Amino acid sequence: MAKIGFEYTVMGKLTAGTDTSLSTVEYTDGIYMGPNAAFNFSPNANDVKDYGDDRVTETDTSVIDGTISVEHNELTAAQEAYMLGHSSSGDEIVSNADDMAPYLGIGFVGKSKRNGTLMYVAKFYPKCQFREPGDDNATKQDSTSFTHTTLEGNMFTLQNGDWRKSKEFTSLSAAKAYLDAIVGVTGATGASS
Repeated sequence: MAKIGFEYTVMGKLTAGTDTSLSTVEYTDGIYMGPNAAFNFSPNANDVKDYGDDRVTETDTSVIDGTISVEHNELTAAQEAYMLGHSSSGDEIVSNADDMAPYLGIGFVGKSKRNGTLMYVAKFYPKCQFREPGDDNATKQDSTSFTHTTLEGNMFTLQNGDWRKSKEFTSLSAAKAYLDAIVGVTGATGASS
């Protein structure tokens, strides 16, 4: 399938003690993250070979963990506090050295074409933790340029080794509803949007 874009990034806070497998994991406080410009995942995998009789007899290329990168068009104070464990009140964030970013489940809907048919692929990473982003700023020059905030973090496997699930849909609303159900997004920012 040819990838042609993505939309609808959602996340939820991982409920402690439920991260044994994808069938037991639970989330609270699910939210829609608003428009995002990029979503990237880079896996870290084993690359181990066992040799015998002057050749490779066994290999292990299993995924250990990975790096998640989400480029937000307009990260709000509430979203930043949610992702990084800071306290917030309205549009004010207070960042403290003792703040601990929560474990989150995060997903999005990718768009692909297969034999001329538009497909929607809901992808979900069940356990991630984000790091504080840099704060780069520049003055307006001759022409306007848009900048975004990129948050990077780590993706972890669940206790049984599960690290991602995905499902294909022929409608965008069904793919959104699938992700909403996983993280508990409800209301106007959910699948109806």
